[in-house]
Amino acid sequence: MMAAVLYGIGGICLLFALGFGATALTLAIARTYDLLIALVITASVFLALAAIALIVNAVLQARAKRRIRRNSAVRSAAIATALVSLRRSGTAALPIAALVGGAFLARQLLGDGDEDGDEEA
Repeated sequence: MMAAVLYGIGGICLLFALGFGATALTLAIARTYDLLIALVITASVFLALAAIALIVNAVLQARAKRRIRRNSAVRSAAIATALVSLRRSGTAALPIAALVGGAFLARQLLGDGDEDGDEEA
């Protein structure tokens, strides 16, 4: 509880610091140029930073989706291989099928930390 309060206070102080920094940047530019030009330059800088953040987020989301899709395909291929080998050889492939099925169920029950974190981000 105390950590959440301290993180909140730190976040609010960070926002104030960014606001005062942006104001100082605008005033420094306004000494050289007109105030309106300084405001446009400062707004352009923040717009560029926002665009960069959105592009980086889109790239990371696409990478996470590809990784989840690839992991799902690998699991499906392993299960299919176990089922085909079980069908072809009868009971000889039963230990392999049990191993693959157990690994799949353990992964589903225990979860995979990367997939849950990627979907929330």
